[in-house]
Amino acid sequence: MNKVYLLAFVTLIGLSAFAFTQLKNEHALRANLTAGAADFCPKPQYRSDSWMNTFLTGLQSQKYDNTMLQFLQDQIPTDSHVFSTEQILSIFSQISFDSSRIQALTLLNPYIITLTPQNIVDILAKYPFESSKLTALNLIANTLSDVSDASKKLIVDCFSFSSNKSDAMNILNAISPRNCIYGTITEKVAAFVIDISGSMDYTFKANGETISRLAFVKSQLTKTIADQLKPFQKFNIIIFGNSASQWKTDYVDATPENVQAAIAYINKLTTNGATNISSGLDLAFNTKQALKAIYLLSDGVPNSGVQTVDGIKKYLADKNASRTDKVVVNTISFIMGGVEKQNERDLSFQFLNAIADATNGSFKGISG
Repeated sequence: MNKVYLLAFVTLIGLSAFAFTQLKNEHALRANLTAGAADFCPKPQYRSDSWMNTFLTGLQSQKYDNTMLQFLQDQIPTDSHVFSTEQILSIFSQISFDSSRIQALTLLNPYIITLTPQNIVDILAKYPFESSKLTALNLIANTLSDVSDASKKLIVDCFSFSSNKSDAMNILNAISPRNCIYGTITEKVAAFVIDISGSMDYTFKANGETISRLAFVKSQLTKTIADQLKPFQKFNIIIFGNSASQWKTDYVDATPENVQAAIAYINKLTTNGATNISSGLDLAFNTKQALKAIYLLSDGVPNSGVQTVDGIKKYLADKNASRTDKVVVNTISFIMGGVEKQNERDLSFQFLNAIADATNGSFKGISG
Protein backbone atom coordinates (compact mmCIF):
# COMPACT_ATOMS: atom_id res chain seq x y z
CA MET A 1 0.00 0.00 0.00
CA ASN A 2 1.25 3.48 -0.83
CA LYS A 3 2.76 5.09 2.29
CA VAL A 4 0.62 8.20 1.91
CA TYR A 5 -2.58 6.12 1.68
CA LEU A 6 -1.44 3.99 4.61
CA LEU A 7 -0.79 7.07 6.73
CA ALA A 8 -4.21 8.52 5.81
CA PHE A 9 -5.90 5.21 6.63
CA VAL A 10 -4.16 4.92 10.01
CA THR A 11 -5.00 8.55 10.78
CA LEU A 12 -8.68 7.96 9.93
CA ILE A 13 -8.81 4.89 12.18
CA GLY A 14 -7.13 6.86 14.95
CA LEU A 15 -9.61 9.72 14.68
CA SER A 16 -12.55 7.30 14.75
CA ALA A 17 -11.14 5.61 17.84
CA PHE A 18 -10.57 9.01 19.45
CA ALA A 19 -14.18 10.06 18.75
CA PHE A 20 -15.48 6.83 20.25
CA THR A 21 -13.24 7.25 23.31
CA GLN A 22 -14.43 10.84 23.73
CA LEU A 23 -18.05 9.64 23.59
CA LYS A 24 -17.35 7.03 26.26
CA ASN A 25 -15.57 9.61 28.41
CA GLU A 26 -18.45 12.08 28.03
CA HIS A 27 -20.88 9.33 29.00
CA ALA A 28 -18.70 8.45 32.01
CA LEU A 29 -18.59 12.10 33.05
CA ARG A 30 -22.38 12.19 32.98
CA ALA A 31 -22.51 9.06 35.15
CA ASN A 32 -20.05 10.53 37.65
CA LEU A 33 -22.14 13.66 38.01
CA THR A 34 -24.98 11.60 39.46
CA ALA A 35 -22.89 9.11 41.46
CA GLY A 36 -25.19 7.07 43.73
CA ALA A 37 -28.29 8.45 42.02
CA ALA A 38 -27.38 6.93 38.66
CA ASP A 39 -29.33 3.72 39.28
CA PHE A 40 -32.28 5.34 41.05
CA CYS A 41 -35.61 4.63 39.37
CA PRO A 42 -38.63 6.44 40.85
CA LYS A 43 -41.91 4.59 40.58
CA PRO A 44 -44.59 6.07 38.32
CA GLN A 45 -48.26 6.41 39.12
CA TYR A 46 -49.95 3.27 37.84
CA ARG A 47 -53.53 2.94 36.65
CA SER A 48 -55.95 3.45 39.51
CA ASP A 49 -57.72 0.62 41.31
CA SER A 50 -61.09 2.01 40.25
CA TRP A 51 -60.03 2.07 36.59
CA MET A 52 -58.69 -1.48 36.82
CA ASN A 53 -61.82 -2.78 38.56
CA THR A 54 -64.07 -1.35 35.85
CA PHE A 55 -61.68 -2.60 33.18
CA LEU A 56 -61.50 -6.15 34.56
CA THR A 57 -65.28 -6.30 34.94
CA GLY A 58 -65.61 -5.41 31.26
CA LEU A 59 -62.92 -7.92 30.31
CA GLN A 60 -64.63 -10.70 32.26
CA SER A 61 -67.88 -10.02 30.40
CA GLN A 62 -66.23 -11.09 27.14
CA LYS A 63 -66.77 -14.79 26.41
CA TYR A 64 -63.91 -15.50 24.03
CA ASP A 65 -60.24 -14.59 23.72
CA ASN A 66 -60.76 -12.78 20.42
CA THR A 67 -63.41 -10.49 21.93
CA MET A 68 -61.18 -9.95 24.97
CA LEU A 69 -58.35 -8.84 22.68
CA GLN A 70 -60.66 -6.42 20.90
CA PHE A 71 -61.75 -5.09 24.30
CA LEU A 72 -58.10 -4.60 25.28
CA GLN A 73 -57.35 -2.81 22.03
CA ASP A 74 -60.30 -0.45 22.57
CA GLN A 75 -59.88 0.19 26.30
CA ILE A 76 -56.12 0.32 26.98
CA PRO A 77 -55.69 3.74 25.27
CA THR A 78 -58.53 5.28 27.32
CA ASP A 79 -56.08 5.86 30.19
CA SER A 80 -52.54 7.11 29.61
CA HIS A 81 -51.08 5.74 32.87
CA VAL A 82 -48.80 2.72 32.80
CA PHE A 83 -49.50 -0.80 34.10
CA SER A 84 -47.89 -2.48 37.09
CA THR A 85 -46.83 -6.13 36.96
CA GLU A 86 -49.74 -7.09 39.22
CA GLN A 87 -52.16 -5.39 36.84
CA ILE A 88 -50.66 -7.20 33.86
CA LEU A 89 -50.99 -10.55 35.63
CA SER A 90 -54.61 -9.83 36.55
CA ILE A 91 -55.36 -9.30 32.85
CA PHE A 92 -53.56 -12.49 31.83
CA SER A 93 -55.58 -14.51 34.34
CA GLN A 94 -58.70 -13.80 32.26
CA ILE A 95 -57.20 -15.02 28.96
CA SER A 96 -57.14 -18.70 28.03
CA PHE A 97 -54.55 -19.29 25.31
CA ASP A 98 -50.82 -18.59 25.02
CA SER A 99 -51.23 -17.03 21.59
CA SER A 100 -53.85 -14.63 22.95
CA ARG A 101 -51.61 -13.68 25.89
CA ILE A 102 -48.85 -12.86 23.40
CA GLN A 103 -51.21 -10.53 21.55
CA ALA A 104 -52.32 -9.02 24.87
CA LEU A 105 -48.70 -8.41 25.88
CA THR A 106 -48.08 -6.70 22.54
CA LEU A 107 -50.97 -4.32 23.28
CA LEU A 108 -49.78 -3.69 26.84
CA ASN A 109 -46.09 -3.23 26.02
CA PRO A 110 -46.16 0.54 25.23
CA TYR A 111 -47.66 1.07 28.68
CA ILE A 112 -44.93 -0.77 30.60
CA ILE A 113 -41.96 1.25 31.87
CA THR A 114 -39.53 -1.08 33.63
CA LEU A 115 -39.70 -4.59 35.05
CA THR A 116 -37.45 -6.25 37.60
CA PRO A 117 -36.04 -9.70 36.79
CA GLN A 118 -38.62 -11.23 39.13
CA ASN A 119 -41.41 -9.29 37.38
CA ILE A 120 -40.35 -10.83 34.07
CA VAL A 121 -40.17 -14.30 35.65
CA ASP A 122 -43.72 -13.85 36.98
CA ILE A 123 -45.02 -12.81 33.55
CA LEU A 124 -43.25 -15.66 31.75
CA ALA A 125 -44.80 -18.10 34.21
CA LYS A 126 -48.18 -17.32 32.61
CA TYR A 127 -47.01 -19.04 29.40
CA PRO A 128 -47.02 -22.87 29.68
CA PHE A 129 -45.24 -23.43 26.35
CA GLU A 130 -41.56 -22.52 26.06
CA SER A 131 -41.94 -21.22 22.52
CA SER A 132 -44.48 -18.71 23.85
CA LYS A 133 -42.17 -17.83 26.76
CA LEU A 134 -39.45 -16.95 24.24
CA THR A 135 -41.83 -14.80 22.21
CA ALA A 136 -42.99 -13.03 25.37
CA LEU A 137 -39.42 -12.50 26.55
CA ASN A 138 -38.53 -10.99 23.20
CA LEU A 139 -41.39 -8.51 23.63
CA ILE A 140 -40.51 -7.33 27.14
CA ALA A 141 -36.76 -7.96 27.45
CA ASN A 142 -35.92 -4.30 26.93
CA THR A 143 -38.05 -3.36 29.94
CA LEU A 144 -35.52 -5.10 32.19
CA SER A 145 -34.19 -2.68 34.80
CA ASP A 146 -31.21 -4.82 35.83
CA VAL A 147 -29.07 -6.44 33.13
CA SER A 148 -26.55 -8.07 35.47
CA ASP A 149 -25.49 -11.67 34.88
CA ALA A 150 -27.40 -12.77 37.99
CA SER A 151 -30.60 -11.18 36.68
CA LYS A 152 -30.21 -12.80 33.29
CA LYS A 153 -29.62 -16.19 34.91
CA LEU A 154 -32.81 -15.84 36.96
CA ILE A 155 -34.79 -15.31 33.77
CA VAL A 156 -32.99 -17.97 31.73
CA ASP A 157 -33.71 -20.53 34.45
CA CYS A 158 -37.41 -20.23 33.56
CA PHE A 159 -36.63 -22.39 30.53
CA SER A 160 -36.15 -26.16 30.64
CA PHE A 161 -34.40 -26.99 27.37
CA SER A 162 -30.81 -25.99 26.69
CA SER A 163 -31.63 -24.63 23.23
CA ASN A 164 -34.32 -22.37 24.71
CA LYS A 165 -31.97 -21.27 27.51
CA SER A 166 -29.44 -20.31 24.85
CA ASP A 167 -32.06 -18.41 22.83
CA ALA A 168 -33.26 -16.60 25.97
CA MET A 169 -29.71 -15.56 26.86
CA ASN A 170 -29.16 -14.29 23.30
CA ILE A 171 -32.29 -12.14 23.63
CA LEU A 172 -31.12 -10.72 26.97
CA ASN A 173 -27.57 -10.09 25.77
CA ALA A 174 -28.87 -8.06 22.83
CA ILE A 175 -30.90 -5.51 24.79
CA SER A 176 -30.28 -2.16 26.38
CA PRO A 177 -32.34 -1.66 29.54
CA ARG A 178 -35.45 0.45 29.11
CA ASN A 179 -34.95 3.82 30.76
CA CYS A 180 -37.30 4.29 33.70
CA ILE A 181 -38.02 7.88 32.69
CA TYR A 182 -37.96 7.81 28.90
CA GLY A 183 -38.68 4.16 28.17
CA THR A 184 -37.44 2.79 24.84
CA ILE A 185 -36.95 5.14 21.90
CA THR A 186 -37.85 3.31 18.69
CA GLU A 187 -39.08 6.15 16.49
CA LYS A 188 -37.01 7.21 13.49
CA VAL A 189 -37.52 10.90 14.30
CA ALA A 190 -38.04 12.03 17.92
CA ALA A 191 -37.84 15.21 19.98
CA PHE A 192 -36.88 15.48 23.65
CA VAL A 193 -38.58 18.53 25.17
CA ILE A 194 -37.35 19.44 28.67
CA ASP A 195 -38.61 21.86 31.31
CA ILE A 196 -35.76 23.99 32.71
CA SER A 197 -37.96 26.33 34.78
CA GLY A 198 -36.77 27.43 38.22
CA SER A 199 -38.65 24.70 40.07
CA MET A 200 -36.47 22.08 38.37
CA ASP A 201 -33.84 23.14 40.93
CA TYR A 202 -35.79 21.47 43.75
CA THR A 203 -33.88 18.53 45.22
CA PHE A 204 -34.75 15.04 46.41
CA LYS A 205 -32.94 11.98 47.73
CA ALA A 206 -31.90 9.31 45.23
CA ASN A 207 -30.13 6.30 46.74
CA GLY A 208 -28.88 8.51 49.57
CA GLU A 209 -27.63 11.30 47.31
CA THR A 210 -29.24 14.74 47.16
CA ILE A 211 -29.85 15.65 43.55
CA SER A 212 -31.91 18.28 41.76
CA ARG A 213 -34.76 17.39 39.45
CA LEU A 214 -32.90 18.81 36.48
CA ALA A 215 -29.65 17.00 37.31
CA PHE A 216 -31.50 13.69 37.52
CA VAL A 217 -33.38 14.29 34.26
CA LYS A 218 -30.12 15.26 32.55
CA SER A 219 -28.51 12.01 33.70
CA GLN A 220 -31.44 9.94 32.42
CA LEU A 221 -31.67 11.73 29.08
CA THR A 222 -27.95 11.44 28.37
CA LYS A 223 -28.14 7.76 29.27
CA THR A 224 -31.09 7.26 26.94
CA ILE A 225 -29.40 9.02 24.04
CA ALA A 226 -26.05 7.27 24.52
CA ASP A 227 -27.43 3.78 25.13
CA GLN A 228 -30.38 3.63 22.77
CA LEU A 229 -30.21 5.89 19.74
CA LYS A 230 -28.90 4.39 16.52
CA PRO A 231 -27.32 6.32 13.61
CA PHE A 232 -30.43 5.82 11.45
CA GLN A 233 -32.56 7.69 14.01
CA LYS A 234 -32.91 11.47 14.00
CA PHE A 235 -33.39 13.56 17.14
CA ASN A 236 -33.32 17.03 18.62
CA ILE A 237 -33.33 18.51 22.13
CA ILE A 238 -35.60 21.40 23.02
CA ILE A 239 -35.67 23.27 26.33
CA PHE A 240 -38.26 25.67 27.66
CA GLY A 241 -38.62 28.15 30.52
CA ASN A 242 -40.15 31.55 29.73
CA SER A 243 -39.56 30.68 26.08
CA ALA A 244 -37.98 27.80 24.19
CA SER A 245 -34.72 27.12 22.41
CA GLN A 246 -33.30 24.10 20.62
CA TRP A 247 -29.99 22.34 20.40
CA LYS A 248 -30.06 22.12 16.58
CA THR A 249 -32.12 24.04 14.03
CA ASP A 250 -33.53 20.71 12.82
CA TYR A 251 -33.38 17.01 13.64
CA VAL A 252 -30.00 15.32 13.11
CA ASP A 253 -28.78 11.74 12.75
CA ALA A 254 -27.73 10.03 15.98
CA THR A 255 -24.12 9.55 14.86
CA PRO A 256 -21.46 9.10 17.57
CA GLU A 257 -20.34 12.69 16.97
CA ASN A 258 -23.87 14.10 17.32
CA VAL A 259 -24.58 11.97 20.38
CA GLN A 260 -21.37 13.25 21.99
CA ALA A 261 -22.32 16.85 21.18
CA ALA A 262 -25.85 16.32 22.53
CA ILE A 263 -24.54 14.95 25.82
CA ALA A 264 -22.21 17.94 26.19
CA TYR A 265 -25.14 20.28 25.50
CA ILE A 266 -27.41 18.55 28.03
CA ASN A 267 -24.75 18.56 30.74
CA LYS A 268 -24.46 22.36 30.49
CA LEU A 269 -28.19 23.02 30.99
CA THR A 270 -29.22 25.15 33.97
CA THR A 271 -32.60 26.26 35.27
CA ASN A 272 -34.20 29.52 34.23
CA GLY A 273 -37.61 31.14 34.00
CA ALA A 274 -41.23 30.07 34.07
CA THR A 275 -43.09 27.12 32.50
CA ASN A 276 -44.11 27.69 28.88
CA ILE A 277 -44.84 24.18 27.64
CA SER A 278 -46.45 25.22 24.36
CA SER A 279 -43.32 27.16 23.34
CA GLY A 280 -41.33 23.94 23.58
CA LEU A 281 -43.93 22.05 21.58
CA ASP A 282 -43.90 24.81 18.94
CA LEU A 283 -40.23 24.17 18.21
CA ALA A 284 -40.66 20.40 18.26
CA PHE A 285 -43.46 20.52 15.68
CA ASN A 286 -41.64 23.09 13.52
CA THR A 287 -39.89 20.68 11.16
CA LYS A 288 -40.27 19.25 7.68
CA GLN A 289 -38.92 15.94 8.95
CA ALA A 290 -41.35 13.04 9.42
CA LEU A 291 -41.57 13.62 13.17
CA LYS A 292 -43.01 10.56 14.92
CA ALA A 293 -42.86 11.27 18.65
CA ILE A 294 -42.20 13.97 21.21
CA TYR A 295 -41.00 13.10 24.72
CA LEU A 296 -42.14 15.98 26.93
CA LEU A 297 -41.00 16.26 30.55
CA SER A 298 -42.16 18.94 32.99
CA ASP A 299 -42.61 19.36 36.74
CA GLY A 300 -45.62 21.66 36.71
CA VAL A 301 -48.52 23.29 34.93
CA PRO A 302 -47.80 26.09 32.47
CA ASN A 303 -47.88 29.67 33.70
CA SER A 304 -47.14 31.06 30.25
CA GLY A 305 -48.29 30.17 26.75
CA VAL A 306 -51.25 27.77 26.42
CA GLN A 307 -52.38 27.17 30.00
CA THR A 308 -55.69 25.25 29.96
CA VAL A 309 -56.52 21.61 29.22
CA ASP A 310 -59.06 22.59 26.55
CA GLY A 311 -56.59 25.03 25.07
CA ILE A 312 -53.76 22.49 24.81
CA LYS A 313 -56.08 19.89 23.27
CA LYS A 314 -57.11 22.36 20.55
CA TYR A 315 -53.48 23.40 20.10
CA LEU A 316 -52.41 19.79 19.52
CA ALA A 317 -55.34 19.06 17.20
CA ASP A 318 -54.32 22.07 15.10
CA LYS A 319 -50.66 21.01 15.05
CA ASN A 320 -51.54 17.49 13.88
CA ALA A 321 -54.35 18.49 11.50
CA SER A 322 -52.15 18.83 8.42
CA ARG A 323 -49.99 15.79 9.14
CA THR A 324 -50.60 12.45 7.44
CA ASP A 325 -48.87 10.68 10.31
CA LYS A 326 -49.97 12.25 13.57
CA VAL A 327 -47.24 13.05 16.09
CA VAL A 328 -47.52 11.17 19.38
CA VAL A 329 -46.63 13.18 22.48
CA ASN A 330 -45.44 11.01 25.38
CA THR A 331 -45.46 12.99 28.61
CA ILE A 332 -43.68 12.71 31.95
CA SER A 333 -44.74 14.69 35.01
CA PHE A 334 -41.63 14.61 37.19
CA ILE A 335 -42.26 16.11 40.65
CA MET A 336 -39.75 14.50 42.99
CA GLY A 337 -39.05 16.55 46.12
CA GLY A 338 -40.06 20.20 46.11
CA VAL A 339 -42.69 22.19 47.96
CA GLU A 340 -45.69 21.64 45.69
CA LYS A 341 -48.91 20.75 47.46
CA GLN A 342 -50.82 17.67 46.39
CA ASN A 343 -53.40 19.67 44.43
CA GLU A 344 -50.57 21.30 42.45
CA ARG A 345 -49.08 17.90 41.67
CA ASP A 346 -52.52 16.65 40.62
CA LEU A 347 -52.93 19.60 38.25
CA SER A 348 -49.59 18.81 36.60
CA PHE A 349 -50.63 15.19 36.20
CA GLN A 350 -53.96 16.24 34.68
CA PHE A 351 -52.42 18.69 32.21
CA LEU A 352 -49.69 16.38 30.96
CA ASN A 353 -52.06 13.41 30.90
CA ALA A 354 -54.40 15.46 28.69
CA ILE A 355 -51.54 16.07 26.23
CA ALA A 356 -50.74 12.36 26.04
CA ASP A 357 -54.42 11.44 25.77
CA ALA A 358 -55.00 13.93 22.93
CA THR A 359 -52.21 12.40 20.83
CA ASN A 360 -52.50 8.69 21.76
CA GLY A 361 -49.28 8.98 23.72
CA SER A 362 -48.32 7.49 27.07
CA PHE A 363 -48.23 9.37 30.38
CA LYS A 364 -45.90 8.76 33.32
CA GLY A 365 -46.72 10.53 36.56
CA ILE A 366 -43.75 10.50 38.96
CA SER A 367 -44.06 12.23 42.33
CA GLY A 368 -42.52 11.77 45.74
